Amino acid sequence: MVYLKNNLTPSKMNHTICYLSSAAGNLPDHELKQLFKKTQSRNIDQEISGILLFYYGNFLQVLEGDKDRLHPLFDIIKKDNRHKNIITIFNKQNEGRTFAGYKSGFSIVKTSSDLKNLNVYLNNNKDKTPLSSSVLSLLEPFLI
Repeated sequence: MVYLKNNLTPSKMNHTICYLSSAAGNLPDHELKQLFKKTQSRNIDQEISGILLFYYGNFLQVLEGDKDRLHPLFDIIKKDNRHKNIITIFNKQNEGRTFAGYKSGFSIVKTSSDLKNLNVYLNNNKDKTPLSSSVLSLLEPFLI
């Protein structure tokens, strides 16, 4: 797991997008690793915080950042042919970032240890922003 340096700057337009999707076929480990690496690099460059989970063929991603950066990024994500059946859980303005302090801003969650660490972080920060509790509720099935 690679964790990124936190270079996030405050934004007047904090926004959060959360979505679920299904892998379009069997994604080999090398493709997942390539996807995770690209995701981390792109998001840190765009000052986007959040997490990406891949669990039994399904993705759950939370993206936080400036609305003007998130919407074009989400348009690209929706066109990616590696996944299908995209369900937007929420796409709205937020008072702050739930994941700005988690593992230096953006993290890929791949192991049971990562899930335990995420669970502890979310429980400790569930009152950080209005959406924090919603995110925790969405992730609970992954955290058991």
